[in-house]
Formats: sequence, C-alpha cells, structure tokens
Amino acid sequence: MNVLPPLPELVAQFLQRFIHQPAGQDHLARYATDAAFLRAAFEDICRRADAGEDVTERVLMKLLPHRDTPYNRQRGAWTTLWAIINREIQPWFQSVGWVPDAAAWRDIAAHLLRLLRTLERSPQPAALEAFAASPLSRGFRAGFLSPALHALRPDLYLAVNARSRRTAHFCLALWGESREVSVGLEHYLEATATLRFVLERLKPLGVQDANHFDAFCHWLCDRKLGGYLARRKVEELEEAPGDEAGGEPDEEIGAWVVRNMLSKRNFRAEIRRGRRSTWTALQRGSREWLRDAEPGDLVFLYQASPVREVLGLGKLASEPASVGDETRFEVEFLTDVLAQPIPLSAIQAHSTLSGMMMASPRSGMVLPIRADELPPLARLIRDRNPEVHEVLAPYLPAGALLPEPSPPHAPRVLELAAWVDEWRRTSGHPDDTDLREAAQREAWARMLAPEALGTLTPEDFRPVYQLGVLGSAGPLPALNRFFLEAGEPQLAHFRATLREVLHGEGRLEQRLDRALDRDSPAAVKGLSEPVLMKCLAVVHPERFLGIHCYEGDTGKARMMEMLGLPPLPDSLPVGTRAVRSNDALREALAHHLPGTADLPPTQAMRRFLYWLKARLDQQPPPKELDPAERFLHTTSLRRERLEELCALLEHRRQLILYGPPGTGKTYIARELARYQAGAETRCERVQFHPAYSYEDFVEGLRPQVDAQAPGGLRYEYRPGILKSLAERAQASPTERFVLLIDEINRGALPRVFGELLYLLEYREERVRLAGSGDFFELPTNLYLIGTMNSADRSIAQIDVALRRRFHFVRMDPDAEILRRNLLKWDVAPDVCDWAVQGLEAVNARIARSPGREFCIGHSFFMDKDLDPGRVERIWRHDIAPMLEDCFYDSPQVVPELRALFDAARPGPVDMSE
Repeated sequence: MNVLPPLPELVAQFLQRFIHQPAGQDHLARYATDAAFLRAAFEDICRRADAGEDVTERVLMKLLPHRDTPYNRQRGAWTTLWAIINREIQPWFQSVGWVPDAAAWRDIAAHLLRLLRTLERSPQPAALEAFAASPLSRGFRAGFLSPALHALRPDLYLAVNARSRRTAHFCLALWGESREVSVGLEHYLEATATLRFVLERLKPLGVQDANHFDAFCHWLCDRKLGGYLARRKVEELEEAPGDEAGGEPDEEIGAWVVRNMLSKRNFRAEIRRGRRSTWTALQRGSREWLRDAEPGDLVFLYQASPVREVLGLGKLASEPASVGDETRFEVEFLTDVLAQPIPLSAIQAHSTLSGMMMASPRSGMVLPIRADELPPLARLIRDRNPEVHEVLAPYLPAGALLPEPSPPHAPRVLELAAWVDEWRRTSGHPDDTDLREAAQREAWARMLAPEALGTLTPEDFRPVYQLGVLGSAGPLPALNRFFLEAGEPQLAHFRATLREVLHGEGRLEQRLDRALDRDSPAAVKGLSEPVLMKCLAVVHPERFLGIHCYEGDTGKARMMEMLGLPPLPDSLPVGTRAVRSNDALREALAHHLPGTADLPPTQAMRRFLYWLKARLDQQPPPKELDPAERFLHTTSLRRERLEELCALLEHRRQLILYGPPGTGKTYIARELARYQAGAETRCERVQFHPAYSYEDFVEGLRPQVDAQAPGGLRYEYRPGILKSLAERAQASPTERFVLLIDEINRGALPRVFGELLYLLEYREERVRLAGSGDFFELPTNLYLIGTMNSADRSIAQIDVALRRRFHFVRMDPDAEILRRNLLKWDVAPDVCDWAVQGLEAVNARIARSPGREFCIGHSFFMDKDLDPGRVERIWRHDIAPMLEDCFYDSPQVVPELRALFDAARPGPVDMSE
C-alpha cells in the first residue's frame, strides 16, 4: 500500500521543492497575468454587450478557461492555469448533444455573461441555482465558470476543479471531516466554502492565500509524489460516495477501454493465435490507471484508427505487471470481431466516453470506463450484437440490459421573438387585469410574510388557493377537509411547514421536496404541489411564473415541450421537478420578456405562455428545414455571410465569387443559385473556356437539315443559354431564375457578352441584337452568379466595364469551416489538427509572398474519410504540383512549405491528465 507523508511534511515539501523554486515562482506569477487578462476582457465584453453588440464568440473564448496552445493563443482565447477547454467548446458540446445547434450559443453566452455580472457583485445563490437548472447550462460544471469568478473576485470565490476537489477530499479525510466538494454548478457556493475551510486549516502550515492553495492542489495532484498516491489515499480514507455529477476519473471504475492501432484483420489474427494476447501500456496515465485493474475486469477492445470503433470484448486474464517503463497485461478475448462494431458517433451521447475517444494515439492506451456509464455503452453493443448478452450480463446490475424507453418526439421549433412581438401587439399587456392581479398579489404576500404567518387562519388562506387570481390551483377537497377537521396543533404544524417552504434556509428544492413527501414529518394533508407553487409565486414573484402544475395540458411540462426545451428526468423528486421546470421556462423567456417597472416579468411570461399555447394548438406543424437553413447546413457558412451575398445579388443581380483554388467557390455558388431560384429547374449552369463564344451564350446561326434548301441545309438564329433562360424568366415574372457561370474569367468576356454589357447595368431597357435583329432585354428576375479563380493570371485581364457591373466577393481559405466539417464527420482529432494547423501555417507563408491569391483552399481536405494516408496523398498529388507551378522560379520554397505543413503532423498523445 502506498503511504504519503503527514500533511505538514507534504506542505513543507511543496514550499521547498516547488514554490521556492523558479518553476513555482513562474507558476504563481501566472495567476496575476491570468486575472489581468480576464478582468480586461470582462469589462470590454460588458461594454460591448451594453452597446447592443453580439458578444457570443468573445464570451466563449475570453471568459472560459482554455488550454495554453498556439491555436488558442492565436485566436485570443483566455489561456489560463485552470484550463478545461482544449480547442473549441462549440463542436464539443454539440457533438455530445448538450447544445442542440449553433444558434443556441447566442442565448447561452448571454446567460453566462449575465450570471458572471450578477455574481461579480455578490454571491447570489438564487441566480446560480436558476442558471444551473436551466437547459442552457447543460454540460457546464464549476470548472467552466469558477476560474473566471476567482479571477474577478478572489476575495469571494475559489476555483473548483478536479485538482482542488481531490486535494480537499484528501485533507478532509485526514482530518476526519465529513464535508464534500462537488463540481456541480448548483453546489459551487457550498464547494467554495468548503475549500476556504481547507485553506484556513492549511495557513498555519505555510499555505498563504488562495493562489498558494491552488498551486498546492496543482503540485499535489500533478506531480508523481501526489498525483496517483493522493488519489489512492483519498479512496482509503473517504467513506462518503463520490459526487455523481463530478465525472472525474477517480469515480468507481466499471470496465476498461484498451485502444490501439488495431484493425479487424489484426484482431482476427490475434484470435487465431490464441484466446489470449499480451498488451503493453506506454503512457504514464495508462500505467497509473492499471494499478487499479484486477483480473477478470471487463475490457472493450477499441480501434483507434483509421475507423474508430469498439471491435470486441475481453477480460483481464492476469494482474498488470510493470516492466521498466511499460506495464504489460494479458487480455482474454470473450468475443470474436463484433458483427456490428460500435462507432464513435454512437458513443457521443456519453460525456466522459466521448471525451476519451476523441484522441487517437499512435501507441496503445488504457482508460477507465466509469461504472455509471458502463450500462448505456453495454446496451449500445448488445442492441447491435445480441449474441454478447451473456458476456456482458455478469458485469452489470440486474436489469441494466433492459431496453431504454423510446425518446419523445422532436419538440416544436419556434421563432419565439416573432410570437412575443405578436402577443405584445394583440394582448394590450399590461391591462387592468394585470394591475388588479398585482395588487392582490401584494396583499397576499403581506399575509404570507414571516411575521404574519403565526396568526394565519384557514379563512385567510382559502382565497389564495381557491380564487383563480394569479393562476388556478385546481380543486383541492383534501385541503378543504383538513382545514375543517384540524385543531390548533395541526394548524400550527401547517403554518410551520408553510414558513419553512416559503422562508426557510437551504436549497428551495429540498425544502419543497420535504413538504411534498407524504412520509416526511413536514407533510400536511392536502398541501399539494399546486398550492405551494402558487404561494411561492405570491411571495417570490421575481422567480415563479404562476403556472402551478407540472403535468397536464397546461402544466409546465407541456409549456417546456412547446418551447422546445428538453424534458426533465422522471426520477426527479416532485419539488425539484417543479422548481427546475419553472426556472427553465423563466430563463427561456427572460431575454424576450424583461418586464416593466410596475410588474414582475413572470406575470407577463405566464400570460404569454397561455396565449401561445392557444395559438399553437391552431397552427400547422412547421416545415422540417427551410431553404436558408439548408444552405447554411450544406455550405457551413454563417447566416451573416448568406445575408450579405443575397443583399449584393439583389442590388446588381450580378455577382462573382473569386478566390484561390479549393475555397468552395463553385459549390457555394451552386447552392446560392439553388437558394435564390427556389428550385433546381430554374437554375442553369455553364462553364466558360477560351473557345466559348457569343453564339453559344446569346444567339448564333445554327445549321438545320432542310431538303428544300440548297445543299440540304439552311441556317437560322438559335438562342444561346442566356437568351433561352431570359425567355423563361419573362414568361414567369413571379419566379426567380439563376444562371451560374463557372470559371467566368476563362472566356473572352467582351466577345462573349457583346451588347449585353449594356443590359447588365440597365435591366429595364432593351437592345437590338446584332445577329437576328430581335429586341432583347434582361428581365429583373434573372440573376447571374459567376466564379473566378484568383490564382489564374487571366483575372488581371477582366474588362473594367465588366468589373463595374458585377459585385465581387472574395472567398478565402477558411480553416474554421474545415475544422467544423471534419469534426462533424468524426475525423480523428489529430488528423483534423494536422490538416487545419498545417493549412494555416502554409497559407500564412504564401500570403507573405507571392500573395494570398495563391493560397491553398480548405476544400482539398474536405474528405469524410480523411486519415493520415489520405492527407499525405492529397499533399503529394494535389497540392505539391500546384505549388511547384506557382513557385517555378523559386523551387526551394516548396520544401519549406512542406516542412511547415509537417510541423503540425500529430505525434504521441499524452493523456496523463
């Protein structure tokens, strides 16, 4: 058994070996640097938000803690000692289903900023509880927000994360204290109080302040002296179970995932050689985890590349043994290669697993699977491979392999702002009814105040739950009977319970749960959820909406479904469910209904929700995906970019997309043409080339077989593609028609367009065509979209008159589009990083000389099956020849660019943290 030195000796070693050394001094200096950056960013974001600017990206990058990497530094993220985010939070949270789509991030960022501004002034438990209960906080734990709060107000808050939690549990266990530190966001203030208690106990030993304490946590958990040993010591001393919401790797381990550069063929070869095989763990983290492994533990054999998926199941056949810097262990195979291996996309719903599986190391790695996450993963494998049921059953609780209930139907998607605007126009809010309800609420609030509850009588209380003012609580015969039969002791008990729920200490959900639990001493017969929720709406109108029931056609669950909010788990206690559903509705409407000077916003929210339900019950279901959403989804462009392209196209009706090769110009132009026309049949495409002529584009003589004509042929003018489409547009003036001209600069443009150069500017006029003599005009419902390669030297020859008649939009290589798509396609993160970072480095060099027109487009790497081999082939056969042509006079530049690209090539992955 590993034994640590006594705590005073540990602190002395920390001071001597770390804090008093240069590395420790540099570590302490980072706290001031991180806090200064955060304070400046916070004040700047507040100013911008108050001015009405969209600060979504700034909030996510500059107020959340990011790991110190070149990529994060380059984009200006807050790189801090408390790092929890490696690259970008958006694709991470969307891939595991915590955030439904990219549009939700604006609301999430607004709520994050509002919470930080609130807590920066003073600790407000109600604000924190409301945010934690909101669907917008899904996936957020104390480790995301506590660094910013600690940097803003170190006198009030401490950073709560895996290190501080583990260190606190270690110290508390040594002292015999029963306190806990939770990383759940709703428990952050209690966790801070516990950490401050630990800090005060450590001060006599030499830990001076909050920064010293955080450095001690870092040293104890990250150094060999403290990391693994401290975790084992905590497990020996702690009696209380771990925090279920923490998700830290020191939770109870249910199985192991062994990841290697394994393939189906290699796996079958291993099985043919025997039912056992010896494996090796090289990484420090893997070796430390295996110290907890025991023979018989379940093992998932996971293929890390090129297709990431669980291939089979095994078990540890012997205790892992250390051999030098390696740990060797023997695996006995329990299955052959699974008929239906489980890909990463099927595992994304499990937070810890998805985080572990995102890496793709070059050597074997062992990572734990938490016991609470083992049943869902086992069900995934069993559902696809029923033959493994008997293999999995001994490792799972009884009934764990039973199928989960089917998920509910997808919720309705609402344009909430438009509905709120319509309600404001038609409702007359606030009206006389609102003012009367507000006056009645104030009178009842005085009656339910702490000092008045001692004399509350049933006659006083009956109007509160019997009248429909502030929402109906429904028929309550049990409560009426209780008041008829109750004596003074029972009424005193009723008053005490009501006082505890409305004005007691501790978390409101827990107080409400006790009052609604029939077996609790605090329960009062007939004092049900609707009654207590209405009383809370009377006493705390700033928080509670006045929708008193959770279930039913007009309950909070129905309202949440109506707004598209995710349902709450059925396992929640009644009181917790009632409060959290109320808070979720309030948070969803807070941005749209801020309230008035005389009335709380919740009063407007309640009226709006009832109005909206009545309206939606009469509305047909919305379309699955509108054209704009389809365009944004297929092109990965942002909505602002689409709006800009549409505005330019509406202005002149002619638009050219230009840029380096591989930037998606043709693809985007094709999708833009489809979006503008609204149907594929109203789009035509043509590609210009040096032989393309006016006769092909507008009109020209074409031979026709005619036996009566001399020579058997006659010649007549036939319309070209533009004239034919223009005639169709004139015949359907209410529809839009689009002509897409690819590689527009490769044709002799003045010759191809001819007299149409005049009509491009003056759409309302007509000209006589030189050939047929017909009058011709370009209808206003005909749009032209062209594409142009800026690396082609012929771009300099574009006629000035033509330039003046088209809007030109530059399309540059976009590494963010590449990253988002590769992550969406489950490309290995190290391959994604290689392609993205290598592309950025090469383009930065090319932009200096010969110029950004010759940069490499991101489309070269837009491959759903991208792997290291494909990256190498793309460079060798697609990009390198283009660079050799570009740098024909400077051939030494091509190896330099290759070296820059290879600098981003993935190396060994250290998952020790």
